Amino acid sequence: YISDHYSYFRSKAGEPLSISTLFAPRTYRGGILSASVLKLLACILMTVDHVGVILFPGVRILRIIGRLAFPLFAFFIAEGCHYTKNKLRRFLMIFGIGVAYLIFFYFYEHKVQGSIFLTFSISILMIYLLDFCKAFMLRDFRWYKPLLVLLLLGAGTALSYLFFDLIYSDYGFYGMLVPVLVSLFDFKSLEVPRVIRFLDSHPVRLLCLAVGLILVWKSPRTAQIQVYSLLSLIPLALYNGKLGFRTWKYGFYLFYPLHLAVLEGIAMLIDYLSA
Repeated sequence: YISDHYSYFRSKAGEPLSISTLFAPRTYRGGILSASVLKLLACILMTVDHVGVILFPGVRILRIIGRLAFPLFAFFIAEGCHYTKNKLRRFLMIFGIGVAYLIFFYFYEHKVQGSIFLTFSISILMIYLLDFCKAFMLRDFRWYKPLLVLLLLGAGTALSYLFFDLIYSDYGFYGMLVPVLVSLFDFKSLEVPRVIRFLDSHPVRLLCLAVGLILVWKSPRTAQIQVYSLLSLIPLALYNGKLGFRTWKYGFYLFYPLHLAVLEGIAMLIDYLSA
């Protein structure tokens, strides 16, 4: 990945190789995997993980392979927040699926348990709050604005922590932070000094993702097997920033409940035949 960057800038006659050019905003030089390919890969990895949970709980390698799914989905939750034109609709769609799963699980297992959609819906709210704070502070800067931003972000973080303390949801509070960290230096169309513009780059986003995954791995409620999630940085380093082949817009969101229903049906059929 670094070699490809180096070769590219060496080919620019007279153009010096510097940090500002290497970490150019929203560039993905050397990438060969589109967003559609990576999302499809995430669905496959997630299915492998759930096959291990539901059908073959003793096969550890299936759970290890499945650890790569969450970071891919988390990364594209952040990407989606960058490119979406209708923020409210995006939030309501993911939050609605999360609530539907919560209700279904309550009647099925008689307990309150959230899903990854509920976790990501809180991530989206925090990303929107972060975007508002960046715009508020950078436009017409005043001395008191950093204090107000700290208060807003502190309140949002505290409410999120309280939410995950009351309702268990996949990957919990630290999992919610992963897409937020990926969006930390997403400046979009904001006017920012060139000295920090390079932070809005793919290598920095991958570094922020790695920090978030380490927080999830080290959190008290997470199994140590989560360390394998860091391997997801390899396919994400090959991301080319393009959408890729056309897919059904809501297909990736509906795949989650549908594949779980199929696997649960297979498990029930196996139990019935065994009996």
